[in-house]
Amino acid sequence: HRIPDGWESQRLDRYLAARFPYRSRAQWMELIRAGQVRVNGRTVRPSQRVSPGTLVEYRPSETSEPEVSADIRILHEDDFVLVVDKPPDLPLHPSGKYFRNTLLSVLLERRGETLDEPGVRVVHRLDRETSGVVVFGKSPEATAFLAAQFEHRQARKRYLALVYGDPPAEFAVEARLGPRAGSRIRKAVGIVGPGEGASARTVFRRLAGGGDLGLVEARPETGRLHQIRVHLQHAGYPVVGDKMYGPDEGLFLKLVDGETYTPEDHARLLLPRQALHAWRLTLRHPRTGSTVTWTAPVPEDMRELGSARGIDWDAALADPA
Repeated sequence: HRIPDGWESQRLDRYLAARFPYRSRAQWMELIRAGQVRVNGRTVRPSQRVSPGTLVEYRPSETSEPEVSADIRILHEDDFVLVVDKPPDLPLHPSGKYFRNTLLSVLLERRGETLDEPGVRVVHRLDRETSGVVVFGKSPEATAFLAAQFEHRQARKRYLALVYGDPPAEFAVEARLGPRAGSRIRKAVGIVGPGEGASARTVFRRLAGGGDLGLVEARPETGRLHQIRVHLQHAGYPVVGDKMYGPDEGLFLKLVDGETYTPEDHARLLLPRQALHAWRLTLRHPRTGSTVTWTAPVPEDMRELGSARGIDWDAALADPA
């Protein structure tokens, strides 16, 4: 990567964090100190000054990344938008221990593009374990047009979730979200009091139920981190397979520490990943301005578990309300 014009005498760590924000400045500093970032072929300090024309190389660690599914289905593509069906357990973009094994990296590699000069750009978030519709912009202008709809709450999002318990026919959760007090997980979100955190509201509709497991449609009216999962936990119907907001956050810590789940752990989770699926997404097209809706089919793992618990998927999804 050669530094382009407009970046005169910048600290290397600051430049990398600004130009490649999928890693924080602190993370880039660690990589520079580890010798994985070089300037004109030399190892340097994070404070090294760089200017236009400087050659910067990033050499990822050779340690293997966790295996992921690269079965990515294209739902729609034109000159302005790329829409895909993300499989579960695939991170959206490089972060933490994932660099090559991410949705963005896989797509760019298949298209012969790089993170430095991408032909597609991420518009919104989707958790690693969550499957479903993901939209990319194919130009800076298209990306900005699409991203603005999420920022201004104009995007209409509909998720499907398998939950523990038998939820009511319709219910809404309006509860502010912020850092979860007392949690051992740094990024865990919880319900906070008035004046704290950020406002959040989700409307839910039961599509099937009657036993110890239900199927709900979630329509988030705000776009907070982990909003649907935390609101369902707060309502008493946590998402099946959710290690962070499910039966015991210790299951998430086990995963982080690389411990093997016991048969009892698997029995509590029911599914190896959180049973949350980004089912439908409605946006205005950046070229025509017309409203378009993209739908991702229910993934096989959720379909099989639901069917085994008596859910008739055809009947559950037949009502277009």
